[in-house]
Amino acid sequence: MLDSVVLMVYQWKDVQPGTLSWVFPTAAAAALAARAMTNAQGWVVLPGPSARANMDAPLDLAKVRAEGGVLLEQAG
Repeated sequence: MLDSVVLMVYQWKDVQPGTLSWVFPTAAAAALAARAMTNAQGWVVLPGPSARANMDAPLDLAKVRAEGGVLLEQAG
């Protein structure tokens, strides 16, 4: 069981604030938040910060996908 998940939005419609992320208690809560942001086009839900060994290292999303680490995703 995960303590938390991370919602990471990496692609936006109309505005481009860059990659943003938030911590949520569940994947369902994260997906609901992502869908509420109508300008969020590409996003992933990942295991929470406690599941990553080094939060300061850049995230290689392609590698996380290949390793099966993406819980939910909507491609932009």
